Amino acid sequence: MRWLSPLVLLALLAPACGGGDATASSAADPTDVEETSAADLQAVAAVYPLAWVAAQVAPEAEVKLLNQGSQEAHDLDISPPQRAAIETADVVLYTGGIDYQPQVEEAIPAAQGQVVNAAEVAGEEALLAASTEAHAHDDEGDDHADEGDRVEEGGVDPHLWFDPAIMAEVAAAAGEAFAFADPGNAEIYRRNAAAVSDDMAALGADLDALLSGDCRFEEAIVSHAAYAYLLTPYDKAQHAVTNVSAEGDAAAGELAEIVGEIEEEGFTHVLAEPVEGREGAEAVATETGVELLEIFPLDAVTDDQAAAGLPDLVRAQAEAFSTALGCA
Repeated sequence: MRWLSPLVLLALLAPACGGGDATASSAADPTDVEETSAADLQAVAAVYPLAWVAAQVAPEAEVKLLNQGSQEAHDLDISPPQRAAIETADVVLYTGGIDYQPQVEEAIPAAQGQVVNAAEVAGEEALLAASTEAHAHDDEGDDHADEGDRVEEGGVDPHLWFDPAIMAEVAAAAGEAFAFADPGNAEIYRRNAAAVSDDMAALGADLDALLSGDCRFEEAIVSHAAYAYLLTPYDKAQHAVTNVSAEGDAAAGELAEIVGEIEEEGFTHVLAEPVEGREGAEAVATETGVELLEIFPLDAVTDDQAAAGLPDLVRAQAEAFSTALGCA
């Protein structure tokens, strides 16, 4: 798997330019964005989905992604040059206050530009819990009700980009941040942010079609609990081989429990990421004979994924879950 390099990222995030048109679009850029003359704007984003938003809102800006290549996004280690980039950027986008990327959070107070905190934009009521325990079943079927609630003990799931409504709000906040940094083009940034919001509304409709129908299962077996924002709105749950912090492999007892659940419930698929929980997911799939489906948490992406763009990537994950859940 070829992970995205910083230089490739800049090329793929930037909307394609052509002729003298005032707008541009590409596979990675489903919005019709307006260009500006502010080519010297510098933006820093902690994860790919925030970098995508920044590039759509400010297509002329140079967007630097902190989570490069195959680095694990959780507890990301940042270099001195990256700290310097945070300090001098016109706009910084990150997800803070939820113990996701402590080194990024430690660097934020030195930022001299505008800062967009995706978790703060989303608001506490929209944040969902980090799943750290196996899902329990009972005859009443109401265990799912609390699966996505925010709980202090388990922390917060940082994968906000699977919620189109949250990402529309993040785009609006990014539009205001760029407008403050470059007042001469303020209305262009706001219109571009509105275009991203339209894309998110269309994505939300697609997710509804994929996941809100008559599904055979109410739960999916996953290698890493990163999908609460995708599943919870549809009263679906995830049972993870590893918890949301991606810390370590599941114990043998947990794997045996998951194998038993697959056999008892008749699940037909296990969804596995390239790295987190992969070994455990492959083990239970082999043991039970079910099909392994590929999914991606999207905090870091490959060249090909970046070319597709965030809406198509989120849609692809929803399609995989629709298959695993047996949705009509």
